[in-house]
Amino acid sequence: MRPVFAALCLLLLAVPDARADQASAIAAVRAQPKVLDTSIDDRGNLYVVVKNEMLSWEQYGAAMCRLVRPHQARVFQAHIIDMTSVGKGAKPAQWKRLAQVNCSAIK
Repeated sequence: MRPVFAALCLLLLAVPDARADQASAIAAVRAQPKVLDTSIDDRGNLYVVVKNEMLSWEQYGAAMCRLVRPHQARVFQAHIIDMTSVGKGAKPAQWKRLAQVNCSAIK
C-alpha cells in the first residue's frame, strides 16, 4: 500500500508545476504586441486572440510556439483567432482561425 501512496503523492506534487508552466506561458503571450487574450486548453491548444490586420499570421503563430517552448506548457498547436469571432457564447470550434500552427514542427 505504501508504494501506491508514495506514487500518488508524487503525482499530486507534479500537477501544480504543469499549471504554473501554463500560467507563465500565458503571461508571456499576453505581453506580446497585438495579443488581446490567450488561453491554453487541456489538449495542448494555445488560442491567441488578435485583431485581424495584414500580417503573416502563420509566422506570428510560429513565433508564439517558440515563445511558449521554454515554459514547458505542453502546447502542441497554436491557433491565431480573429477577435470578432470570439464572444457571444461562441465555442472554440466556431472561432475564425487566421492561422493554425503545429508547434512540434517549429524549430
